[in-house]
Amino acid sequence: MGAAGLCALLLLLLLLGVPGRPEGPPPLCDPRVLEWFILEARDTERALAGCGPRCELPEAVPVPYPGVNFNEWPRLEAAARAQDVRGGVATLAAAVQRARELLPDPRLRPLLDRANSAARSLARLLREMSAQVAPSSAPPRQWQVRSLGRLLAVHSSFLHGKVRLFLMDACRQ
Repeated sequence: MGAAGLCALLLLLLLLGVPGRPEGPPPLCDPRVLEWFILEARDTERALAGCGPRCELPEAVPVPYPGVNFNEWPRLEAAARAQDVRGGVATLAAAVQRARELLPDPRLRPLLDRANSAARSLARLLREMSAQVAPSSAPPRQWQVRSLGRLLAVHSSFLHGKVRLFLMDACRQ
């Protein structure tokens, strides 16, 4: 486990697993936590820059649509926003997992493992934060990507856009 992995583990243990942790705002309301997830996604994306043909996926993989309609977003109910973000993060985690299965190159494995771990951790934090939101049967709006580079670019954009907007609103309450 590298230094980044150790830092991630310590961060998650501090935020999630310390018995007797005082109750307070959810961990994701600390802007440093989301910044860590965004930096982790961008670092992974940069590490694969210029990856070329070995990062082409043999089949299309669904990812959440990262765009935000800034006129519509404020009018959505909080539950709809939470479901959109939670569903999008779950879709991202599934996309990274599928990419791990489709790209057996051992040089890609550590980066994909790191991205998968971060996506699953974020999904867990979002579930805990909005536990009262009932899952919707409607999946979030999706795109299809055929390269690992594009998948990771969508991952970064989704975190920087929809997840950040959602957390700004949810943490104010």
